[in-house]
Amino acid sequence: MVVMGKPIPQPRHRATVRGGFVKMYVPSDHPVQAYKKAIIDEARRAKLPTIEGPVRLDILFSFCKKPCRGRQFRISKPDLDNLEKAVMDALTNAGVWSDDAQVVEKHTVKINGLLDATSIFVSSLSFTPLEDQGCRGDPQQ
Repeated sequence: MVVMGKPIPQPRHRATVRGGFVKMYVPSDHPVQAYKKAIIDEARRAKLPTIEGPVRLDILFSFCKKPCRGRQFRISKPDLDNLEKAVMDALTNAGVWSDDAQVVEKHTVKINGLLDATSIFVSSLSFTPLEDQGCRGDPQQ
């Protein structure tokens, strides 16, 4: 699926004290909220099934940089891990998986491209070990 618009990283949470308890939050007017909503809407439109087991996640973040002389890796901010957090949180909220801890493999790239967009591909993984003996810590087994 492709989500049009500039990719927005997950910001650091803010803290407030209410009734003697600390509450962590991201302001409701922060641009990441609209970005996450766009991802959720696109995931629901794509009717992605809920994955129960291990997941592979592929993401391409494209940032339009004018003039763009073709695609090149983007080595400036925003940080890749913060971009991934926003996408993974949104996919959890969309019901693509139960918990983003299910993501056991991922490939993520950020580029200066021809347009602002996020391409996301989610797939279920199956893994069958050849032998069940390698988990005992004995290299001789």
